[in-house]
Amino acid sequence: MTVEIGLVFLIIGIALYLFASEKFPLDVTAFLILVSVTAIPLLFHSDWLLERGIDLQSAFPTVREGLSGLSSPATVTVLAMFILSAGVQRSGLIHRLGKLLAPWMSGPEWRQITIIALLVGPVSGLINNTAAVAVAIPLVLDMAKRSGSQASRLLLPLSFLAMMGGTLTLVGTSTNLLASSLLAESEAFGREIGMFEFTHLGLIVLATGLIYFLFIGRWLMPERDRIQVHDTDEESFIFEVQVRSGSNLVGKSIREAGFDERTGTEAVRLVRDEHSHIKRAATTRLKVNDILHLRGNRRQVADLIKSDDVEVLSNFGQARRVRSDGHLTRLLLRNDRVFENTPGREVDFWQRYQARVVGLEVESVDSQRLAEERLTVGEIVLVQVSSTAHDRLRRHPDVVVLDTFEDDFDTARMWSAGLVVAGVILAATLTPLPIVITALIGVVAMFFCGCLTREDLYSGVSWNVIFLLAGVIPLGIAMTKSGAAEWLATMLATNASGWHPLLVLMALYLITTVLTEMVSNNASVVILVPVAISVASQLAMPIFPVVLIVMFAASTSFLSPVGYQTNTMIYGTGLYRFTDFAKVGAPLNLILMVVTSTSIYWLWPV
Repeated sequence: MTVEIGLVFLIIGIALYLFASEKFPLDVTAFLILVSVTAIPLLFHSDWLLERGIDLQSAFPTVREGLSGLSSPATVTVLAMFILSAGVQRSGLIHRLGKLLAPWMSGPEWRQITIIALLVGPVSGLINNTAAVAVAIPLVLDMAKRSGSQASRLLLPLSFLAMMGGTLTLVGTSTNLLASSLLAESEAFGREIGMFEFTHLGLIVLATGLIYFLFIGRWLMPERDRIQVHDTDEESFIFEVQVRSGSNLVGKSIREAGFDERTGTEAVRLVRDEHSHIKRAATTRLKVNDILHLRGNRRQVADLIKSDDVEVLSNFGQARRVRSDGHLTRLLLRNDRVFENTPGREVDFWQRYQARVVGLEVESVDSQRLAEERLTVGEIVLVQVSSTAHDRLRRHPDVVVLDTFEDDFDTARMWSAGLVVAGVILAATLTPLPIVITALIGVVAMFFCGCLTREDLYSGVSWNVIFLLAGVIPLGIAMTKSGAAEWLATMLATNASGWHPLLVLMALYLITTVLTEMVSNNASVVILVPVAISVASQLAMPIFPVVLIVMFAASTSFLSPVGYQTNTMIYGTGLYRFTDFAKVGAPLNLILMVVTSTSIYWLWPV
């Protein structure tokens, strides 16, 4: 133990305290780390210290190295993935997938977690798990909104299960690829790892993780979201739809057909002939020409305008079918002579404003038909207007145009966004290009395909996460240059000479897990794979299983949001505290330490 190593451990201890206590925002703490490890050798290096064997300049990063976190492949990869995720979200692809998966994601939480495991786990093994999580985050948020679930209870399993899914194949995570490269360069091993050489172990780890979340992890996850992501303050409208002839809803209730889950709307009234059903609106079997009062937002109204099952009605004045090429606009009613206590039908919005009234922004309606509901000044209505009529409406004294919903979801852009993301993943898997390069190429491709705007390039990024990564990476450099990492490894090799091989594997797993939280998964592999090879040689153990335990531990470190990129990405949603990861992840890490070590011990005799 040297003064330099002790100083690095002191900085690590202070950093972990600040991260856990959240006395400062995490990105601020990360920048304090960056400034500290970079400034110490500049401020305190002296001949007096050199004469006493303390060389701070050799033990800490230079200015260039201290700022390297901003250009690190890990940081740039996460940045590009945020932008790609924003492009996929803006194209409408996530919204479409959410509608398709909504019937499967309804029901109890254990079912939702199981579906996430079955979808994301294998996909993360076939592609890079960072890319899988980047695409899945908006999808899971959308599904949580549709099902009324807490997003924080789904995103944490998403990240953890994707990390475990990445252990299925060589290309599932950059950690595996890096370890394989280091083994190939080692004279003692001299070859790369096969694509599916450890898949059976990965399946054991993934199954263990799923079982953990179903029976233990669910009870440790946050009770509520830190922030509101379900848009409870978003405007909602009551609007009318009519069941079409030949509709899939005929002969089924809203609930039986899964219409409410698929569309995200709520049935508040069923009108058949002269009779209304309120309590049984969602459970009564439907007939052709039945009229439903639904509650939903403008996105859901826009989707239903294009539906083949129902027709959105506008019956305020001259009855007209709502078209699919208009703008949905919120209007504030202001002329008391026209609107105050007047039934909507008598106002005749089409004749006065060339606008079709689609819905009312109210809590409830008393009349059977919306057109019979009496309007009041200050009430907000949802109308559909053409571009020309919209410009005239802005100048009309009777109403105030509040905002207009632009339905920019486009099938062509959905295909483009999906193909770009698939291309990013396939290129990183099948070509020598690293994921950071293919992701940046994907960002450029999305921009030119019209899936991204210039604003999306900035607004789609969680910049606090980027600065968090940029700040902690220099700490890994200090760990290496000061000899702190090598000191830990030497301690293990020295003390493990008389241990049972299973205990050696567990000790390596534990050290790798802790080190990964301090530096990063890739940095810990670079540091500890040579140590693992040395330990295996000194203790006469096979090299591959000893290196394998380091690979798996670095890829499944769940203790904080900074140890692995997928954790950092879900932390960027703002739903979690720093300590939530350790609360759920620490028991899982202990279980996997035993399961992974024991499985390796039996599958590869050591």
